[in-house]
Amino acid sequence: MAKTTNDKSKDATATAAQAGGLKKYFNLTQDEKISYSIVLALVFLIVLIRSKFYEIPFERDEGAYSYYGKLLLEGKVPYKDFYEQKFPGIFYFFAMIVAIFGDTVKGMHMGFMVVNILTMLFLFFASKRLFSPLAGVITAVTFSIVSLTPGLSGFTVQGEHAVAFFTSIGLFFYSYTVTHKHWKYSLLMGLAFGCAFMTKTSGMFLALWGGIVTITDFYFTKEKRPFKELLIKGLIYSAGVLFVIGFMFSLILLKGSFNEMLFWTLEIPQKYVNKIQWEQGKTYLDYMYKAITADYKFFWAHAFFALIFIFFKNIKGTTRVAMLTLLGFSCITIFPGYYFYGHYWIQILPGLSILAGFMFFAINTTLSNRFGIKWSKLPYAYLAIFIVVSFMHLNKKKDYYFNPNYDRILRSVYGNNPFPEAMGISNYINANSKPEDGIVVMGSEPQIYFYTKKKCPSRHAYFAAIVDNVPEHKQWQREFVADVEKAAPKYFVFFNHQISLFVQPGTDQYVFEWYNKYIQNYNLIGCVDMVDGYASTYAWKEQLANFKPQSQSVVYIYERKP
Repeated sequence: MAKTTNDKSKDATATAAQAGGLKKYFNLTQDEKISYSIVLALVFLIVLIRSKFYEIPFERDEGAYSYYGKLLLEGKVPYKDFYEQKFPGIFYFFAMIVAIFGDTVKGMHMGFMVVNILTMLFLFFASKRLFSPLAGVITAVTFSIVSLTPGLSGFTVQGEHAVAFFTSIGLFFYSYTVTHKHWKYSLLMGLAFGCAFMTKTSGMFLALWGGIVTITDFYFTKEKRPFKELLIKGLIYSAGVLFVIGFMFSLILLKGSFNEMLFWTLEIPQKYVNKIQWEQGKTYLDYMYKAITADYKFFWAHAFFALIFIFFKNIKGTTRVAMLTLLGFSCITIFPGYYFYGHYWIQILPGLSILAGFMFFAINTTLSNRFGIKWSKLPYAYLAIFIVVSFMHLNKKKDYYFNPNYDRILRSVYGNNPFPEAMGISNYINANSKPEDGIVVMGSEPQIYFYTKKKCPSRHAYFAAIVDNVPEHKQWQREFVADVEKAAPKYFVFFNHQISLFVQPGTDQYVFEWYNKYIQNYNLIGCVDMVDGYASTYAWKEQLANFKPQSQSVVYIYERKP
């Protein structure tokens, strides 16, 4: 049937629209072409490096979150069947990774590699919109490299990587609120920072930054706007944050564990307040800062150098306040409790990376507007130098990035913690057990449950909780004992390791007295001798006859008697 004139007109319009879309797609500026090409190469570089860490053993927090995520997918109830001193976002995030990438070490690392790449891309586009495409490249390169820092557990699947991910989304939508007045961007920004808060409690500082910057952007802009606009944006942003909180709390309420959530996330953490005094915490802070920045001084110094240019008159007041407050609130995330653990610092990286992009923008703007230097090639020269220095860094640490020694890395970051040993023990059990065989671990190494795909017979998979000096620990010890005796697991792993047991002064010794009697039901089938500074020695079954451990840190593996 022949087409009518009207049909031909519609076809012509559609063809013209498609052509216009293609023209717009390919009609990029030179800076955009350069930036997109570099970011694409950066994605390949991230995959190349992070794929080398697919099989690196977990530390205990990684193992706990991965295990809890798996339990959540199996229908277990948070804060009843398992618990953590964090809001439920952490469980659902890890459950999502397990669901998509599988319940294996490789799958979890692969999932967090994707999270890392997405975080980098969101930061790139945020910096591109706030400053320039080339500034976005500086931001992307800074985040990609610094987020791999061993001292801040960059190679891990820690929950702080999720906080950085949601923060990057929040910053991406913030960049839209700067140039667009539509309310949806404030809402999306609030949703993102709400997720950061629900993933880890310290994310509340970043959510607070989102609210503060909404106010300061209104007051520091030269454009006069009605107060009603600020009120609407503020309420919409707050609604986004509160929606996520309300949604997460509703899920837990429906599961019937709302009171338990309040206990674990609000009551228990209060008992840790002031456990470490500032004088001791300051020592931790100084040590961790030096350890984290040791081989990455250029990237940290480059970003912090922006603080010099931030007060120049050519920098807009809104930009100045936004950058200062972003850096400040990002840094605050590592302070609660004064522990300053390395993985806490991951939360600083989105702010640090955006600041690095601002540094590029500020120098080029200052030299051009304040000092009259109009050399058009200056941004490209700056970018070229930055990339060359980045490649020099990669070459200097090429063994870490491209040929990592897992044991050496874990020892350098975590000392004599039994993280490689936990995987070695799990591999033996996997090779010599049936799926239905049970296991229990005395020691804070919940990653063993994830490795072996076997469930802890008790909700107290994180052993340190039942030997902590909180009033409930006596009850928890007896609950743990009753659960183990009821399950009668085939394998029993005991970490005679000070850090793994993490027994606090003055706590009840009931669980250890029980262990000394109950273990008579088991045969010793394995022993791991952890001599500090040396590779651990493994002995299994027949090898145990002439085996004498040399260290005080020894792992014993038992099998239930027939």
